[in-house]
Amino acid sequence: MIRLLAEAFRNLAGNKQRSLLALLGIVIGTGSVIAMVNIGAIVRQEALRQFEAMGTDLLTLSTRSDGDNAGFTPEEISLLPERVPGVRLAAAYGQRSEQFGPTGQAPVYGALVGATPEFLEAVEVRLGGGRTPSSFDGHELFAVVGADLAALWIKAGRPLEVGDTIPGPDGSMLMAIGFLQRTTINPLVPIDMNKALVISVPAFRRVAPDQGLTGAILRAAPGSDPRTVARAVEQHLRAGQPSRIVQARSAEQIIEQMASQMRLYTLLLGAVGGISLIVGGVGVMNVMLVAVTERRREIGIRMAIGARRRSIVSMFLTEALCLSLAGGAIGTAIGIGTAYAASELANWAFLVSPVAIPLGAGVSAVVGVVFGYLPARQASRVDPIEALRYE
Repeated sequence: MIRLLAEAFRNLAGNKQRSLLALLGIVIGTGSVIAMVNIGAIVRQEALRQFEAMGTDLLTLSTRSDGDNAGFTPEEISLLPERVPGVRLAAAYGQRSEQFGPTGQAPVYGALVGATPEFLEAVEVRLGGGRTPSSFDGHELFAVVGADLAALWIKAGRPLEVGDTIPGPDGSMLMAIGFLQRTTINPLVPIDMNKALVISVPAFRRVAPDQGLTGAILRAAPGSDPRTVARAVEQHLRAGQPSRIVQARSAEQIIEQMASQMRLYTLLLGAVGGISLIVGGVGVMNVMLVAVTERRREIGIRMAIGARRRSIVSMFLTEALCLSLAGGAIGTAIGIGTAYAASELANWAFLVSPVAIPLGAGVSAVVGVVFGYLPARQASRVDPIEALRYE
C-alpha cells in the first residue's frame, strides 16, 4: 500500500502543472462547502445565543382588536400570575405607529406604546433617568422616551429633560418623565424599544381611542415549561369565548423553529458549494483520462508482465484519491479560515462545526472515487498488444 501511494504521488508530481490545476478545483469546491456549512453553524449559534440571552422564560400573546374582539383588558392580563400556574409576570400593551421628532426637524417613525406598569420589567428594558407612568397619573400624557428618539433632540441641539413636551398624535403634547437605556432589539417583542414612547393605558386610550391592547408580554416562573404555560394561558383567555383569537408563543418555540430553519439554510448553502466541488471533480477526471492516454504503453507493459486489471484500477484510483484528498485537506483548512474571518468581521463567537472536518474528508474521498473510477476502469480495459504498439 505504501509503495502504491508513493508511486501515485510520483506520477502526480511528474505532471505538476496539470495536477495543480485539478487540485485547485478540489480546493475551491471543498473550501466553499466547508466555509458555507461552518458559517451557517456560526450564524445559527449566534441567533440562538441572542434568543437565550433575552430569556427563554419569555412568552408573547397576541390578539385582534376589531368588532368581534376588543383586545385584552389590563385587568385580565395583570391577573394571569394569580390565575394561571407558571406565570410569574404579565403586562398588556397596545401600540400605534407615529412620527416623532423636535419641531423644525424631520420626524422619524416610532411606536406610541400604551402599557400596564409591569411592561418595562417584562421586556427587561431599564430606565436611564426619571420614572415610569404609574396608576396615580390617571389620564395624564406622561411618556418614557426611547434612546433613539431622545437622540433626535440631542442631534437638534436641545436635549430632552424631564418635564419637556413632545408633539404627539392629533396635536396632543406628551410630557417626558423618563428615559430608557439603549437596548438590543428582541425578535420576540414586536416593538423597537429604542424608538418607542411608553405611556399609561388610560393615556393611550385618550390619544388613540381606536386602538386596543392587542399584545401582552409574559415571564414564566422558574422551573415551569414555557410551552405548557403558553397553552394554559391560551385556554384561560379563551374560556367562555371559544371564538376569541389568542396566540401565545414561547421563546423556546421560536428557538426550535429557528434552529430548524438554520439547518435547512446550511444544507442549501452546502448544496451551492457542492456545485463547485462537482466542477473540481470533473477536473480530476480530465487529468486522469489524459494520464491514461499518455501512459498506455506503461499500462501495456504492466499487463504484459502479469498485472491484473484490478491492479491497474487500484493504481489509477489511488492517484485520483491522493489528488482529491490533498485538495480536500487544503480546502477544509481554507474553508475553516474563511469562516473564522467572517465571524471576526461580524464579531460573532467562532466555532468549528462538528461535521466540517469529516465532511471535508468525506466529500473529497467521494469525489476521488466517483470521478476517478471511470478513467481507472478505462485503463484496466486497455488491450496490452495495442498498448505496446502505442507511441
